[in-house]
Amino acid sequence: MQIHLKLFLFALSLLIINPVWADTKIAVPDFELLDLSLKLTDPQKVAELDAQEQQKLRDIEQFLRKGLSNKDGFSLVDISTEDRNAADKSTGYLFDCAKCAAELGLSHNADYILIGRLHKPTYLFSYLIVRVFDTHQNKLVKEFRSEVKGDPKVAIPGAVGNLVNKLDKALPH
Repeated sequence: MQIHLKLFLFALSLLIINPVWADTKIAVPDFELLDLSLKLTDPQKVAELDAQEQQKLRDIEQFLRKGLSNKDGFSLVDISTEDRNAADKSTGYLFDCAKCAAELGLSHNADYILIGRLHKPTYLFSYLIVRVFDTHQNKLVKEFRSEVKGDPKVAIPGAVGNLVNKLDKALPH
């Protein structure tokens, strides 16, 4: 009987020391657009295309955040646009600087931070690129890429859905 009590207390102490119920905290700040396509001269067309690209970014962020929040073991950490912009010195700064991205995530108590980019080399297609940074080790863990081509209403949910599944397999939770 006494051995059972000791085993129970030992198991209980392990749970207290290392809580298995703690979710992996992930920060998903706003994505950036890297548009390398030819610049048009018609201001109305430029404004129309820019609005479309900004909508794509919002859709990607929304689908990604919703997809991750629906996965068991993950909890999302909010980072305001203002905090992200303050940490991002220029286009690509957080994307390329593991230490900088990790510090931003850690300052918001995240375990991982996802820095994303919609890379648009032409008007025909784009690449969704997401870099996963470990905030405690200040390092890039993994980079995911997906081509986004065709109708954005179909291509974006599909690309983001694949990304969520890959993140679910790649990150501990």
